[in-house]
Amino acid sequence: MSRPAHEVLEFDKLRELLRLRTTCAPGRRAVDALEFCMDRAALESAFALIREAREWLRSGRELGFGALADPAAWLARLEAPGAVLEPGEFLDAGSLLETAGWLRQQFREDAAKFPLLAARAASLGDFRELLAAIRRCILPNGEISDDASPALRRIRASITQTREAIQKVLKQILRARNAEAGEDYVTLRNDRFVIPVRAENRRSVPGVVHGASATGQTVFLEPFETVETNNQLVQFAEDEAAEIARILRELTERFQVMLLPLQEAISAIAELDSVFARGRFARDFDATTPEFAEATELRLEGARHPVLEDKLRKENRAIVAMTLALGGEERLLVISGPNTGGKTVALKTTGLAALAAQSGIPVAAQRAVLPMFDRVLVDIGDEQSIAADLSTFSAHMLNLKAMLEAATPRSLVLADEMGTGTAPEEGAALAVALLDEFRAKNCIVLATTHHDRLKTYASTTPGVVNAAVEFDDVHLRPTYRLMVGVPGGSSGIAIAQRLGIAKEIIERARSLLTPESREAADLIAYLHRSRDELDRMQQQMTAERHALEEERKKLRTEWVERQQKRIKELEAQFAEMQKRFDENVARVVEAVKERELRAQLEKTTRRKMQDARSDAREELNAAVVQTISESQRDLGVTTGSMEPVNAEQLQPGARIRVRGFSKAVVLRRLDGSSAEIEAGPLRMKVAVDEITGVEAATSAASNSGASAAGRQNVTVTAQPGEGAATDEINVIGLTVEQASERVDKFLDEAALANKPRVRVIHGHGTGALRKGLAEFLKTHPLVARQSFEAEERGGKAITVVELRS
Repeated sequence: MSRPAHEVLEFDKLRELLRLRTTCAPGRRAVDALEFCMDRAALESAFALIREAREWLRSGRELGFGALADPAAWLARLEAPGAVLEPGEFLDAGSLLETAGWLRQQFREDAAKFPLLAARAASLGDFRELLAAIRRCILPNGEISDDASPALRRIRASITQTREAIQKVLKQILRARNAEAGEDYVTLRNDRFVIPVRAENRRSVPGVVHGASATGQTVFLEPFETVETNNQLVQFAEDEAAEIARILRELTERFQVMLLPLQEAISAIAELDSVFARGRFARDFDATTPEFAEATELRLEGARHPVLEDKLRKENRAIVAMTLALGGEERLLVISGPNTGGKTVALKTTGLAALAAQSGIPVAAQRAVLPMFDRVLVDIGDEQSIAADLSTFSAHMLNLKAMLEAATPRSLVLADEMGTGTAPEEGAALAVALLDEFRAKNCIVLATTHHDRLKTYASTTPGVVNAAVEFDDVHLRPTYRLMVGVPGGSSGIAIAQRLGIAKEIIERARSLLTPESREAADLIAYLHRSRDELDRMQQQMTAERHALEEERKKLRTEWVERQQKRIKELEAQFAEMQKRFDENVARVVEAVKERELRAQLEKTTRRKMQDARSDAREELNAAVVQTISESQRDLGVTTGSMEPVNAEQLQPGARIRVRGFSKAVVLRRLDGSSAEIEAGPLRMKVAVDEITGVEAATSAASNSGASAAGRQNVTVTAQPGEGAATDEINVIGLTVEQASERVDKFLDEAALANKPRVRVIHGHGTGALRKGLAEFLKTHPLVARQSFEAEERGGKAITVVELRS
């Protein structure tokens, strides 16, 4: 008696949205065949194909079968024994063969990116020989080609020759008779060539009369001289028809032999057209691929009813998405709120999402997690039946009775306005009892109501959750937003006021409300305001967190760029210094006149220059290796786990930790109490007791190769540093500008040395230096916060700066 779930939830209209996005008749039939199923493997396979189709469409490409003629009619005839297809049907069949050949090639170049689509297309049969036979036998206009067979070519040649012979004889007869104007032509009657003769002269030409003109003044006569030739022409025509019939029968038999591959090709094309239609639907409605949960979990985020959304789009209106979550212990949702507020839409949206997901259709939502339901049970709408002598209440009760009998722990139950149509107290009590029974069956249930008793039931019963469709008390209209966790008010009086009911009636109605009803309405309004405030705060926190993350990324990028720029500047300075040094030495050597002294000086100078360069490079390395290490770390270089230092592990090639270095370096060799290390392209000596750990050992050969490669690609040049970064700087006596410049450099060095905090000593004085530095530090990208030192350690004469980590 009740309407099926797919009809109530408008699943047929959803399929119509898909049909509009197909490109051929088989694809439309494939969409019509989509139905609710529980085969998880088949559904996941279908969604995998749809994902690839969406990627294909997202790349700006399309896949359509608009040139394919509907194969249903000729395919049905082909299955009948003894059937022979007509030429036009062969042309339609040819469009299938052409489409199949084209489809086989479509994904060949992108098989790695679209493996499922490529495999489906590659499974189509090879119909090239069959297509060549059609093209050889049948012309595009549907006529049989002379090339269809040698016999047909000979017959048609004979027909042409015979016609020409008959026409030649008849024209000779016309010339011999000196036929008058209007009677000097050859025509056909009853498929035989004749000439026109006036009725009164018909005995002047011996022959057979095959007809007369409309006035009867002219007869069409076949002279005896051409009777035999005309008979031959008729015989040739019969031979032609017989040969054409043989050709068509033979071609039909070839198609019947290929019937199964043809059916598989049609099935594959229909499936792909349906898949791409669902991909276009997902693109147009921002739909998602559903996730099938192992446990009983129902989660919809940003869900919409696509049929309603399509309707609102045509009216230039936006739909309001909904979000809800059920599962685990919470399996029953009671939705309350005003009429026309969206309660029924929430039920239909949830039900249609379940039907779509288990029919292989993307769900119109940002995210959809659903269990594998065994059935969707629905009681929505007015099922009143005059013919069956049923009231609305009786119809609902019978429907709910049938739903209770069919429900299992894997069922989805949707019940609209439970307990309506009878006394409110009885209806509410009956609704609570029914929901308890569904809850005992462990179903997932969504029910709508206006009864306060059901709202109380949802608030006090474990496993039951309240939800409300929001009502705008300011503008007196529903917002259609679903709020889970709070009950909703019916807002009947507010809606009546909005619809224009007289003010005195509205005031009278409000005065008639019981104190309990007013208190309940005030409490619900308070809950809604609190929920709105929480939502607003959550959105604000999310926005602030996003802004902070963006700022952190920006600061990190700026810092890395600054370090890289500094290293380049150091390289340029060192190169310039070395160039000037070489030029000065060359001038000094050139100035020496005596050859022997000059040669000795050159030799000594080259040795000292080499020693000087080596010493300068070691000092340079010590100054900039930390900068390179920090920059590499900021660029994503990570280090492995460290082991405790062991003297036996301090072998050439080992990767070691050295105090002051944030990244492991390579040990080249030990030299008594010192060790030579290599960090990227840099080499330097450190004390052995500065080695704090060993990471791993590599072969000396590989390390030397890597070092050589690094030296070829990187050259580090810089002025020697002034020593390790300290924890404080004294700027007393400097101007604000001078102090800011020194503090800026000091903060850079402290950050490179991973100092968490530093102290800036500026003294008391007039306070101008303290204020100027405070303003400078407030906007510095490396500074997290600043504060004055404790009174016993200097107070306001010293600023403690905490650096960003």
